[in-house]
Amino acid sequence: MVKQIATLLFVFLISSGEVNANVRGTSITDSLYSTILSEQRDLLIHLPNNYKENKMLNYPVLYLLDGQRNFAHTIGTLDLLNQSSMAQEMIIIAIKNTHRTRDFTPTYDESYNEWGISGGADDFLDFIEKELIPYVGKKYRANNFKTVSGHSLGGLLSIYALQSRPELFQAHFAFSPSLWWHKQILFKEAESFLKQPDELNTYLYVNMGSEGGHMLSSYERYTKLLKSHNRKGFKFNSDLVTSETHNTTALAGHSLAFQKLYIALQPSHETISKGIPEIKKFYKKQSEIYGYEIKPSYGSINRVAYNALKEKNFTTAIAIFEQNVKNYPYRADAYDSLADGYEANGNLDKALEMRNLAIKKSIVENVENNAYKTRQLNLLKSIKANKQ
Repeated sequence: MVKQIATLLFVFLISSGEVNANVRGTSITDSLYSTILSEQRDLLIHLPNNYKENKMLNYPVLYLLDGQRNFAHTIGTLDLLNQSSMAQEMIIIAIKNTHRTRDFTPTYDESYNEWGISGGADDFLDFIEKELIPYVGKKYRANNFKTVSGHSLGGLLSIYALQSRPELFQAHFAFSPSLWWHKQILFKEAESFLKQPDELNTYLYVNMGSEGGHMLSSYERYTKLLKSHNRKGFKFNSDLVTSETHNTTALAGHSLAFQKLYIALQPSHETISKGIPEIKKFYKKQSEIYGYEIKPSYGSINRVAYNALKEKNFTTAIAIFEQNVKNYPYRADAYDSLADGYEANGNLDKALEMRNLAIKKSIVENVENNAYKTRQLNLLKSIKANKQ
């Protein structure tokens, strides 16, 4: 009888929504008809956790290839990194496949016909550029920073897009890219592309797993080219992740790619050490490069405040923390940081007010708050000790 009650209670909790195992943010389905491809294209969309809370902010967009296969692990990875301020929040547009080989390959290769007709990459990129991106821009709060992410033949498409349409995306992820395609035809343009003198303001992450043969040799050839050229404005990272197989390089690679892209777009430690004026200069230049206003990140401004706090410049630190609270009123961490400033300055009552708000905001934001509760408890002990 006890077991039956326990089972019924567990089922009730699940059905009543008390057990919430969803990734933070909002996932929806969408679709649009492509006149270029003459077919309906289905999409899986994930909006960031703070999308509804921060209605004044537009977000970068990740266009995810092999959408049905890669959607779940990609949104989970990005959300985990967002909670640790290790990646930029993004809208994810996952494109479900219809004719994968056709869409992802730049040339027709008769020998590959058993897997499907090939050579439709330009049409697929036309669809993304002329139909999908405008559609996303009208329906969702997207800014001008766009990333394309692909695995295997999708990785081939990502690098082909980089070389053939370098202005279309501002970042490219290529996991185990099939650079061997059609006798390594992409290499015909690769070196001349990397040698061009004009500035290329984009980022590339490329990796390879425990793969041999033409997969590995073409990857090694391409990364050697990347390392032997230094095109202005172009940043890249490459990883040979031998602990992963071909099927898991996208799973492991997204974590590394998100983090390294984030670092590539952040001001250096030296810039941050010089204070807010230098940070603003950095982001003004970033805005000019990418063609839209990019405001200083929460993390960079917070680090300036903590630098001031370390120097015991409490007035400056608190003022900066307060500005971050004003700019990011939905972020629990902003209130927790301000509490640190008040507590360091001896204003324990104000610090407690912010600790309480951090916990309250954390519930709305749906972030882990054990550390906030611990700091709140320690502060209450300090206040009690001061009153004795």
